[in-house]
Amino acid sequence: MKRLLAKWQRLLVVGLLLIIYGCVSAQETRHRKTDVKPIKSENKFEKATSTSSAPSKPTGGNIYQQKIEPLTTRQCAQCHYSVFENIRDKGGRHQINCRECHAVFHTFRPGRDWAEVVPQCASCHSEVHGTSFPKCLSCHTDPHAPITSLINLELLSQNCGTCHTGQKGEITQYISAHTDISCRECHHTVHGYRPKCTECHSEPHTGFVDNSGCMACHPAHSPSEINYAATTGNQVCSECHAEVTRHLTSSPRKHSALQCVFCHADQHGFIPDCNKCHSAPHSKAMMDRFENNCRSCHGEPHSLILPE
Repeated sequence: MKRLLAKWQRLLVVGLLLIIYGCVSAQETRHRKTDVKPIKSENKFEKATSTSSAPSKPTGGNIYQQKIEPLTTRQCAQCHYSVFENIRDKGGRHQINCRECHAVFHTFRPGRDWAEVVPQCASCHSEVHGTSFPKCLSCHTDPHAPITSLINLELLSQNCGTCHTGQKGEITQYISAHTDISCRECHHTVHGYRPKCTECHSEPHTGFVDNSGCMACHPAHSPSEINYAATTGNQVCSECHAEVTRHLTSSPRKHSALQCVFCHADQHGFIPDCNKCHSAPHSKAMMDRFENNCRSCHGEPHSLILPE
């Protein structure tokens, strides 16, 4: 009987302990729910991975079953930005979609011929400068900036006439001091550079403003073949022909009202016959009496002062 009573006492104690533990646990749980707020993740990726450890499936199905479109020029530029800048700023006619040249790309690997990957210039340009210049990149050192990359002037100056045939013919046909110098003495620094005339001719005979003033009379590649427009003013001529200009401006005759180019038209040094304007002013019998015709009486044509 005593043993049975002791057993019931033990069971009663255990029951009381379980009841007390349960109450304490419930109270702690209530405190946690009311006092502690859950931390929300602002990172969508973290939120997704926290809810499931399994990889998410693409919304469009298996990505390896999707159709991949060819790269656009904009996408190429995201990695090859310096190339994109060169084409944008200096590409000239090479401002085309990358894949028009690079039909095959990102395929270079050890053991593969580089020529299979890089497009050949001749695929678009054929032999632009003839068969004597098969290696385009020896002159056009950057295909993405084909003109501004013409910087090897020592090489280029040996072959200027191949492209610039008109200038070569002109400077050879009309002999001048310009014939005796190489192209790069004027066109130095970079291909396409045009110097100011005053780089060599420091004291021109007219007030220098820009090259157009000089070249109005002196073509750059045939400077001795002086030509001028019908609108050229007398002040241009007077810089060299000061004495003639003095006679013309001091004369009361009608010639003083004319522009030099009215009589000396089209070409420097041209002297017209008086009868171009003054047709048969006197009888033929009278004109035959004078060896110098008009000038025998009328003297210097710019002043027209009759001898006494």
